[in-house]
Amino acid sequence: MNRITLPVVLASGLIDGLNPCAFGVLLSFTAVILASVALTQDPRPQLWKAGGAYVAGMFLTYLLLGLGIVAAVSLFTTTHLPIRLMGLLVVALGLWVLKDVVLPGVGISLGMPTCWQGMVRQALSRTTPVGLFASGGLVGLCTLPCSGAIYVGVLALIAREPLLARLSYLISYNIMFVAPLLAMLAVVSDRRVLNRIAHAFVQRKALLKATVGVVTVVLGLVILATA
Repeated sequence: MNRITLPVVLASGLIDGLNPCAFGVLLSFTAVILASVALTQDPRPQLWKAGGAYVAGMFLTYLLLGLGIVAAVSLFTTTHLPIRLMGLLVVALGLWVLKDVVLPGVGISLGMPTCWQGMVRQALSRTTPVGLFASGGLVGLCTLPCSGAIYVGVLALIAREPLLARLSYLISYNIMFVAPLLAMLAVVSDRRVLNRIAHAFVQRKALLKATVGVVTVVLGLVILATA
């Protein structure tokens, strides 16, 4: 049976971290923080304090979700049918993401449910570290319908590994998942840099989403081929 490798885990986590949902929300959140800082004040300490709490909440939420899913999937790793059904599900989710890119507005789109968007905006309005940590966790939950397909595919492959390998792969994936968010916090203290990043993000949003769809389909096919 083929085994997942660390480079695949790291690359998948990085692509997932660039998903439009989590990255777009952090862009908005960073703009709000910068707007609240006086022009003569260095925004970096406040950005790292607020943004760090937000990213930590998202990291922990994604990690705990992954632990739960891996624990559940590992119960069925000795049975081929459930794993194959999961592979089919992952392929279907990947094709769904690609449909949203090629045919936007046709049918139901994978994304953050509209009813959750108000909760996210309200959570992001909190300024305490605890509140921002909770808002990061909430966004982590809300982005699953948007970008969780890659995560599910990787988790299905990780579940076949020994316990220590599962944990190391899972932690590595989630470090790469939040790496783009941390990198952005490091460079957006300048409002002009933030504007350039936001512009580039909008221009490449469809490409990022298409990449997520392609990687998800490939992961699903790998699951089916190795089940």
